[in-house]
Amino acid sequence: MKQNSGLDPSSPIPLYFQLQEILRKQIGAGEYKPGDLIPSEKELQERFGVSRITVRNAINGLVFEDLLVKKQGHGTMVALPRIVEDFSRLKSFTEKMRDLGTDPDRIETRVLRAKRISASQRIGGHLKIPVSDTLIYIKRLRLIDGEPVAVFESYIRAELGIGEDEDFTRSIYEIFEKDHKLKIIGAEKSIEASCAQGEEAALLHLQEGDSTLIIRHTTFAEGNLPIEYAEGVYRADRYKYVVRLKR
Repeated sequence: MKQNSGLDPSSPIPLYFQLQEILRKQIGAGEYKPGDLIPSEKELQERFGVSRITVRNAINGLVFEDLLVKKQGHGTMVALPRIVEDFSRLKSFTEKMRDLGTDPDRIETRVLRAKRISASQRIGGHLKIPVSDTLIYIKRLRLIDGEPVAVFESYIRAELGIGEDEDFTRSIYEIFEKDHKLKIIGAEKSIEASCAQGEEAALLHLQEGDSTLIIRHTTFAEGNLPIEYAEGVYRADRYKYVVRLKR
């Protein structure tokens, strides 16, 4: 054991847990800030005079708690704050960020594409329209503090009067409700784990194979009319979803 390492081998508390607490305190004190790399496993072994498995168990515990995140080819870094979304209420991305207290000036939306397209069989099935009916397709990148966190693709019924020249840097729900007087009554959502690939990986500043979350939803207006089908690819290291259940 290294002298003054801060670990007590005579304690009944496991060494990996002691090391975990030291790292936790260092993160809490700002010695390692969000986005900073912590020392490598080898450096921690030498600094604290412990085995590789002790260091690995300590790090894995903090990864499980979302305090650390492992970046392939880079090392282990202090996790950036996650955006926690509650699935119990339907909100737009902008509304969610506002409710979390995020300053609007920190939120940026980049419209990558906005055009008229013909409905495919898959998208038409979600919107309950015939194949080849006209849709408005929008692809947008959402950023917080200049960092990309999600890519959205939205498909909207063209018959609603929404055109490709709308200001899609705004909330689409706001466009529906304020500009076109559509009353949104709810949505169906699904969530699944996936891996970054292709254009989405590049846009989100991820490596191919990094973890992502895919959220798919269909939005309904009065009369149970499906008006929008959307798919969002979210960085898994920046998002956490919460579902509140009652019994």
